[in-house]
Amino acid sequence: MIKTFSPIKALIGAAVFAAAMLGDGRGEVLRFGVTVPARTVTVRAAMQPWADEVSAASDGALEIELYPGGSLGRSGKLQYWMLKQGILDITWMLPSNTPNLFPSTDFFEIPLKTSDPMEMSLAFWRLYERGYLKGFDDIKPLALYVSPPYRFHLRFAYEDNASLKGKKIRAVTYLQARMLEEAGATPVGGVTTTQVAESLSRGLIDGALFSWHGVKPVGIMRATDVHVDQAITFAPAIIAMNRDVYEALSPKARAAIDALSGEPLIRRMVNAMNGAAAAAMDEARRDPQRQFVEADAAEAAIWRERFAAAAEDWRARSPDHDVLIARFDEILAEIRAEADAAPDGVR
Repeated sequence: MIKTFSPIKALIGAAVFAAAMLGDGRGEVLRFGVTVPARTVTVRAAMQPWADEVSAASDGALEIELYPGGSLGRSGKLQYWMLKQGILDITWMLPSNTPNLFPSTDFFEIPLKTSDPMEMSLAFWRLYERGYLKGFDDIKPLALYVSPPYRFHLRFAYEDNASLKGKKIRAVTYLQARMLEEAGATPVGGVTTTQVAESLSRGLIDGALFSWHGVKPVGIMRATDVHVDQAITFAPAIIAMNRDVYEALSPKARAAIDALSGEPLIRRMVNAMNGAAAAAMDEARRDPQRQFVEADAAEAAIWRERFAAAAEDWRARSPDHDVLIARFDEILAEIRAEADAAPDGVR
């Protein structure tokens, strides 16, 4: 017998589950669903500690329970729907899975004005806070940020940009596909994160764009031995809460969430990813069996021209984008001034 997914049954089950949890003396219990596994650095070093600290800060008014590995729903494309329906109270999602819902977020994929994920993430959040981003009215964002830049991880020798011609490279966003096509490569879609390593090992793809912070957990480090140190795109991400659930919380519970979300949560996420990325890159550089390619000035200039063209196309899509870019530039200058004034090593 084939079993089908029933949203109504899922909602009933979620409601029964919530009612049971609320009755055990632990205060208001929130379900935080994450599609990536518990071993991922963002879960173990950022999301889980954040959930624990928010729970502790609420002084018993709230408990956040984390469900990694897609245990409450594996599809990245359904996370927004599950949040809106109340199946999840909090979720982590990639706006590239539902691009029509968040029409301006693809700007934050382009590493043109900065290749620093902390700068890009803080600017992303502050643009939202100041009312310049659309698509967030129906949810309660807790963090908006980007990953460390996606770079090439390959199964073939790389000399320069021409080495990419005719090669099949995994891509997950329109911008990644565009960058690959302009380099003469063939973008391959439909390869999930859990399928990348196997697809590389079987020769179904010749390489992948991926952030260094994730190459070891998903097996890309094992399946490739050539790495190109050139930022190609960022991956914007959202941690959000069901707005109705948030507004129904007690003042003490909301205060605990508010105090540790926004920039504190963003800094936690980005620092965790940056640390893992730096460690993986260092390991690759020291491995004599690997080719670690530092992009030279000529290579960087080629990619920069492509980023500039993509940014101009994005600007031309909407009259609102001129204003957003101007505000982004102002906020980026503000962030850099704050960094210059901060004690050494503080981010």
